Amino acid sequence: MTSPTSRVHEWFAARAPWHRRGIAVGAGVLATLAHAPFHLTPLYAAALVILVWLLDAAYRREKRVRAAFGIGAWFGLGHFCTGVYWISSAFMVDAAAWGPLWGIPAVLALASVLAVFWAIGCALAMLVWTPDVRRIPAFAAALFITEWLRGHLFGGLPWLLPGYIWPAGEPVSQMASLVGAYGLSLITLFLFAAPAAVADAGAGAGRRFAPLVVSALFVGMMWGWGAQRIAQAPIDLPGAQPIVRVADSGLTQREKGIGRTDQEWRVLARYLDVSGAPQDSKAAVVIWPEGAIPVVNFFMLENPSFMDAVGAGMGDRVLITGLTRRAPGTERILYYNSAAVIDGVSGAPRLSQTYDKHRLVPWGEFIPLWNLISPLNIAPLQRIGVGFEPGDRPTRLVVPDAPPAVVLICYEAIFPGLVPRGAERPGWIVSVTNDAWFGRGTGPWQHYVMARYRAIEEGLPMARAASGGISAIVDSYGRAVKETRNGVLFAEAQLPPALPETLYSKIGMLCVALLLVMIASLRLLLPARVIRGSNYER
Repeated sequence: MTSPTSRVHEWFAARAPWHRRGIAVGAGVLATLAHAPFHLTPLYAAALVILVWLLDAAYRREKRVRAAFGIGAWFGLGHFCTGVYWISSAFMVDAAAWGPLWGIPAVLALASVLAVFWAIGCALAMLVWTPDVRRIPAFAAALFITEWLRGHLFGGLPWLLPGYIWPAGEPVSQMASLVGAYGLSLITLFLFAAPAAVADAGAGAGRRFAPLVVSALFVGMMWGWGAQRIAQAPIDLPGAQPIVRVADSGLTQREKGIGRTDQEWRVLARYLDVSGAPQDSKAAVVIWPEGAIPVVNFFMLENPSFMDAVGAGMGDRVLITGLTRRAPGTERILYYNSAAVIDGVSGAPRLSQTYDKHRLVPWGEFIPLWNLISPLNIAPLQRIGVGFEPGDRPTRLVVPDAPPAVVLICYEAIFPGLVPRGAERPGWIVSVTNDAWFGRGTGPWQHYVMARYRAIEEGLPMARAASGGISAIVDSYGRAVKETRNGVLFAEAQLPPALPETLYSKIGMLCVALLLVMIASLRLLLPARVIRGSNYER
């Protein structure tokens, strides 16, 4: 006995293999448009629904798991080629060393590696696929598992997680305070794949449209809860928190690296200008971006005259800045991508504390498996010897005239869970980054949104200094209080108050694990009256 097959599924099944691959690539592109800076969120639902229907067609094939792997790979390739194309800008900075064409294979290589995780997720889902609504929780759980692995294996790159389609600081994003960006990604995959059931044959209109209605209701509930949370935001008393200024030089990465003998002084002059004169600035803390003085082989802390100039420009204010530092090792000089807290009294600078970046960017800041490939004489994009050394995990730093802070350097701001918790919980997050490597495309906007999610997850305000990107003062709900736009190179505001520890900051991934179990169990526990009817011959 057979059950009817929907026209949608018949159409997808009738497409030639190359046609289905093209549709998968196009769906991946739609998924990218749901992320920053576009945030066309409904397109993510359209992309996932198309992907589910393509997997439904793969289910009818003899080698269904292999077919599902291929569909996921093409979807991921379209998604990540358009999502991380901006990495090609980094190869244009030092075109003489790398050549302008290196960016194209670099984008394809990275996108292909990231696409493998979507391919594996689709293949994993196909192992437990069903021709009815139970495939929706199976799909969401499988894709979430591989997205979590993408954020952890081989150093991890949790860029463009599904949860980031929700604009940071707006109501739905507040769910990250409960389940983090990963939990919100799982919820998004589940709710946005559910409308695929409208094309299921063999079921009445009620059963076909019920997943869509339930999905819309849950999105509405998340929006309502988030809006209520934001409405209850505490109002800080004047003077309770310091005024903070984040500043950028306004130079592109290539302009910062011009090989002039006085280049470090020229860049410093620009930073001092946007930092304001001590007598005119109300800011108690000034923050400069990662690698603020980017001259190769210039080490700011080792140059007394340079430090004196910094002290004179800062006065009694505290400066938090990204810089490169070096230290002797047992066999060679070690280089660190660092941040330093420098406070001053009457213009005399004093190094208070330093933090060395814990998570380094593969190929950009270090070469993976260096011992094996060193004969190839490949240098990292940063052009610092064989690359930087990793430091310890972020810890709380004492900042004079301000609450204790934790510093996240560039790439670290995309990783949930790096901020210390419990007794070591800081009062705010300092994010310093060099987004000038990303060019003027979508990369800086994507990075900005992801960094703001750390504020929501931890319930902590953030001051973000981004070279070539968006610098901002962000409150504990991920909302921008002040940000750099339209050529303005600094943002200044009173540091917003910290919130009590969020649920996510208290128990981390435990909530996410429970949510995964609940959604995955729907594959087995949905009652027969709900799943009656299928799309294929039995």
